[in-house]
Amino acid sequence: MAGSRDQDPDRHAFERAFADVRPLRARAPKRAAAPPEPDAGRLPRPGGARRPSAQALRVEREGNGIITGRRPSTHVSIVDALEDPRLEVDDELDLHGLRTRQAGTEVRRFLQESQREGKRWVSIVVGKGLHSPGGKGSLRDYVVRALSEGASARFVLAFRTAPRRLGGTGALVVRLGDRLR
Repeated sequence: MAGSRDQDPDRHAFERAFADVRPLRARAPKRAAAPPEPDAGRLPRPGGARRPSAQALRVEREGNGIITGRRPSTHVSIVDALEDPRLEVDDELDLHGLRTRQAGTEVRRFLQESQREGKRWVSIVVGKGLHSPGGKGSLRDYVVRALSEGASARFVLAFRTAPRRLGGTGALVVRLGDRLR
């Protein structure tokens, strides 16, 4: 059987074609420079103190009320998944009835706990503001800022206005980053 291997014309041609090929030398991996910390991206904390946040997420607002936020490094497939009507979330936080300061604290706690538990897809219900003075709520805009600029931003890869069955413009769906070790 060893003789038949030596007589295989394809194998012989392959060995001749690659006879002078040598393995590449191992090189140390190149490391990208860390992006500069943004000066902006701070939200007031309860009590007036301010804390710098992680790298801010880029936020886009469409005319139909859809809001999308993502880190520049987040793959577009994650943003696409956030708008999928079949998206299943791992947990939900309902902020109805809370004031903005309370909501900011609850959002940070919820995202931190969800990430620690290994959850990736969560929903935050902010309401549409129909019962707010003037019929326009401020909670959604505050939560968007918290997710994109505030202390909660370090847990977030991307977020978007929820698909209709998860609350539509009255909720946001969030893709959390992997657990911090």
